[in-house]
Amino acid sequence: MPRIDDYKTAIALAVAELQQINPQSLEARTGAEYFAEEGADGLLVPYFGQMRRIVWPEVRVSPVGDPREIPLTEQILILHYLLRASGEPLTGRTIDFRQVPEGGFYWSAFVSRAKKPLLEAFGHDLELYAKVAQSLGGEPQPLGDAAARFLAFPRVPVTHILWGGDEEFPPEANILFDETISGYFPTEDIAALAGASVYRLMGAAYQFRAKA
Repeated sequence: MPRIDDYKTAIALAVAELQQINPQSLEARTGAEYFAEEGADGLLVPYFGQMRRIVWPEVRVSPVGDPREIPLTEQILILHYLLRASGEPLTGRTIDFRQVPEGGFYWSAFVSRAKKPLLEAFGHDLELYAKVAQSLGGEPQPLGDAAARFLAFPRVPVTHILWGGDEEFPPEANILFDETISGYFPTEDIAALAGASVYRLMGAAYQFRAKA
């Protein structure tokens, strides 16, 4: 497991690289919104429907209208998205994690970070999944027994699929990406992003159960 120092190093490296880039030049290929104000400029980036503000020249990531600090793992994903985004339009054709470059090498990390938590949290409660997904802006999909598509970043959709299982087969789950995903993230980040999409739902499910 990465240590906090590893996360901080990854952030520092990304920040140093982004500091050499004019944020306005990133607007078109990332789908972010450029802004300029006295003494600073930067980008507004939607992250799973929540706005994040990245300010130059420090290249500091902060939430909009939320006092909480952005988790280090989320900061890394946002900074890497800004660095990596190719601007390639979505094709609508999906692939699973094993189809991304070196997906087989990172498969165990993907399963432990994303697929297994999704299955354990919702494999036996598809109704809860549907409610939680809708509450977080998921767009229902005609796949499996329950499925939803989330827009992680402006050009990066993530789709969950769940099968409830029966007497013969246990529940199953998968997570799909647009085939352009590798133009926006390296494979290790794709696994982390998939995990982030699931953990959001798990947190919301906890709130649903607490209110029940």
